[in-house]
Amino acid sequence: MSIKFNIDRPKISDQEINKNKNFNELVEQFKQHSLKKANADKSWWKNKIIRYSTIILGITVICSVSYLSIINNQKNKRQAISTNQSIKTKNKAFIQTPSKKITIPNTKYKVNTNKNTTILHTSNTKIKIPKNSFVDKNGKDIIGDVTIEYKEMLDIGDVILSGIPMHYDSLGHSFNFESAGMFNIKGHQNNEPVFIKQNKKIEIELCSKNNEDIFNQYYLDTVSKKWNYLRKDIIIKNQLSHSIQNKNEIKLNEILSQSKKLNTLKKEITIEIPQKIDSVNLVCNKSIDKLSKGQIPYIPIKSSPDKPTFKIDGSFDEFPELMAFKNILFEVGAENKNYSKEIHEVTWSNLKIKQGTIKGKNYLLELSYRNKKEKLIVYPVLNETDYKIAQIQYENQLITYQKLLDKRLADEQRLIKEMETKQKFYLAEIKKKEAAYNAEKLKLIERYNLEDQNELANNFKSLSNVNRTTRLFQISQFGIYNSDCPHANSKGIEIKPIFIINETKKSLKPDYIYLINHDNKMVYGLNAIEATKLNYEPNGNYSFCIFHKNILFICSKNAFNETIDKNNCQFILQSLPKMSENIIEFKKALEI
Repeated sequence: MSIKFNIDRPKISDQEINKNKNFNELVEQFKQHSLKKANADKSWWKNKIIRYSTIILGITVICSVSYLSIINNQKNKRQAISTNQSIKTKNKAFIQTPSKKITIPNTKYKVNTNKNTTILHTSNTKIKIPKNSFVDKNGKDIIGDVTIEYKEMLDIGDVILSGIPMHYDSLGHSFNFESAGMFNIKGHQNNEPVFIKQNKKIEIELCSKNNEDIFNQYYLDTVSKKWNYLRKDIIIKNQLSHSIQNKNEIKLNEILSQSKKLNTLKKEITIEIPQKIDSVNLVCNKSIDKLSKGQIPYIPIKSSPDKPTFKIDGSFDEFPELMAFKNILFEVGAENKNYSKEIHEVTWSNLKIKQGTIKGKNYLLELSYRNKKEKLIVYPVLNETDYKIAQIQYENQLITYQKLLDKRLADEQRLIKEMETKQKFYLAEIKKKEAAYNAEKLKLIERYNLEDQNELANNFKSLSNVNRTTRLFQISQFGIYNSDCPHANSKGIEIKPIFIINETKKSLKPDYIYLINHDNKMVYGLNAIEATKLNYEPNGNYSFCIFHKNILFICSKNAFNETIDKNNCQFILQSLPKMSENIIEFKKALEI
């Protein structure tokens, strides 16, 4: 019998390959078939041509099956890898909250669909819902109560905790949002979602902390993963509820006014210590007044031979400066226009001396005789002999006076210095009391916020921002809305940040990275790839907020600036595990 080799054998089908994928089973079948054939025809194996052909054919079949199986397995592996990657991409949430420990909770409200309803949220936001506004997934009207779930994000801290992306693409350009307020609203009945009826709109008066008129309204399409522009913002300024604001002010003022510690400190600051300061000042002035002032010695003047003089016998008790001289004469001043020599010929019956036009220099001499009266301005003078004696006397008196004056000035400076030292002490006491007062006041305010956080915390913040702005939204579908101003991404200085934990000095690969621009109140959410390099504006005010395994890490504004000033890229992180569980503490850590 001649042997035929089928060289152009048809390609093995996938069905046949799958059937024969078990290599061991195939070899066993081939072996059993060969033995059976050999036993049936013993002369068959003796034929060398048949023997070699059979071996070759067996090897060919084995190699073909093995080769095809390897190719098929590699193909299946590639498909499995591709499928897993698709599943990972598909399962990655578009909105990812950075922490499981601290989140912004939904507030739930029950709404009766049979009547118009206005919900007043804790932030003073109003949600106005017309009656019969909801349908189910089949478009059928909803009857009965509907649960509305609402939460809002009003500052940088809220935006970070929400996990909502703040980037915005428009006409091929990339922007980042500055938010004036964002909210997420949805509704359901019996755990089934409800929808806003086509001809109805829900009106939301969002109470914003920002009163600028530069924002637009956007809706977040979570399917296409992008923000859609809706319209220019509709704002109503100064719509903060005065009744709630006044209620908060009254309650807070009552707490502060009833504090014994605050009242005691305030009394010390405003009354008791200032009285001590005034008392020290008064005592000092009285002591200075008691110091001996001394008497400036009178300068003797020599008489002029060409001017008339008077010699007066009498007492000069009223003018002690004249008592220092003996044989004093009074010289008639040139300013006397009515003077005549006849005045010397009259025997005047009465004479008075008064202070003249220049105190201590001249005097008014009043002369009278019967009905005749004269007034003269006179100057005290001495004849030449008496003048020489008086001059020596004057010089001695001047030395004594100068010593007395120096002592007085020294005593005066000492008293003033003592007064200033005491006043400094009391002023320092006032500062200490003021610091204690402010610390106690802040403590009471924080306690007040914690005790009534849900209702009053946001209203207390409004005390420092009475010009709050209401931003009006009219929505026809549930979801996430934002009042935003897009800013072009920074093209400033580029850095490649490395994050170092301050406590361990080890580098950190964060789960979530947020770059905060405090100047324009923006948050840049960065992933691991984006954070390999970023841009910042010089002289800007930045910080990092980072989460890793639900733990909060902060690179403060000061730490950020110090790194930049050193042209460094290693940003030092402070771990704050306790602040990772409390919203108020979290926002304090962000320095907002």
